[in-house]
Amino acid sequence: MIYEFPNHSEPIRQGDIFVDIPRVEFELSSTLSVLEQGDKISSISWEELVLNKKDVAAVFGVTLVPAIVVTQSCDAQRKEHVTLCEVVELTEIGSFKKRHEQNNKNKVKNLLKNERQIHNFFYLPPDDILGFETCKSIRFSHTIRMPRNVLETIIDNRKARLNDTAYEHFREKLSNYYRRYAFNEWYMLNKDELREYEYFSELKPDQLYPWHK
Repeated sequence: MIYEFPNHSEPIRQGDIFVDIPRVEFELSSTLSVLEQGDKISSISWEELVLNKKDVAAVFGVTLVPAIVVTQSCDAQRKEHVTLCEVVELTEIGSFKKRHEQNNKNKVKNLLKNERQIHNFFYLPPDDILGFETCKSIRFSHTIRMPRNVLETIIDNRKARLNDTAYEHFREKLSNYYRRYAFNEWYMLNKDELREYEYFSELKPDQLYPWHK
């Protein structure tokens, strides 16, 4: 469908899909397990680590996940680090958690609607060669940074690449996600219009602009 399958000799490009990329997991609210001399393990809080201002070797949880390269192709082939975005199950996306198990008509309608409306979403269909047995989605908010030379050593983990049609859409969706700006849409309303707006949105006094008061 929307995938190509590059051979291992081809350089890393934006839109390349890798599997088994390590995602490090830790919480700053809990203590960190730190390796000391003699392979001794001790616990230290994040606050203590910051106060000591020194680098340490710590033990973290690692989960292997699929991910797609979002660094531009020219940079992915020469820069020190490459950024990837995690690929997750479609059912992890809010609007699909309850709606995914539908008939094909409703499924297609929901996919197209959310592809247009959800910024943090890019649909990836199943594919046997790629190894995606279920519907997936790219989460642009879930980034993973890896040294380029390390990524090159696991080039066998690159299982596919977006074809030209999907890649064009992917670039546009990615750029829109990172260049969008949050704003309060009611700033343009006058007092009378704001009263109408309040019927379906509860605004607090500190959210109003001077021309609303």
